[in-house]
Amino acid sequence: MEPHVFRSVLVVLVIVSAASPTHNGDVVDSAEETHCVVVVVDQRESGEFVLSEPECFRSTGEADEWAASAEPAALVQHGETESKPILQMSTSTLGRHFDGFNGTGSSISVIGANCTGGWWNTGPTWANRISSSYNGCARLRHWDLPNKEGMFEDTVGAGTTKNLSFMNNRTESVSYHGS
Repeated sequence: MEPHVFRSVLVVLVIVSAASPTHNGDVVDSAEETHCVVVVVDQRESGEFVLSEPECFRSTGEADEWAASAEPAALVQHGETESKPILQMSTSTLGRHFDGFNGTGSSISVIGANCTGGWWNTGPTWANRISSSYNGCARLRHWDLPNKEGMFEDTVGAGTTKNLSFMNNRTESVSYHGS
């Protein structure tokens, strides 16, 4: 193969691999802003949430619309646990986390039934990426390490979006509290 043809093929492969599918199979460039939703489908004895696979959209409006209309049966079809399919299903946004300050940039919303201290490990996609959070609960605690370990910073005020200061881009788990 000619060197210039090889480079052209390589460039095409890199461009294609940089794209990722949305909820409906459309391709979104990974550099584009995305807004994902995960739903609490169960909770381990430790308090860690078991979440659905993320559903991702190009706008917060699309993400909110999907979250409001998500049916428990649709989530079970996504391979979620059936141990508590109705009790833990979508009732409200516990928190929406943004990779920009003041609720800007890409986001992930955690939808669940209560604010009793349950928690979410960010996983590799959102680890050390959160800059601000919308509080669906009275208090969100942003932990430095997975499994609610290490230093933490709280954002308080249900219905408000707050910036993180010393935990900016350092959060690897978040817990959701009613007070």
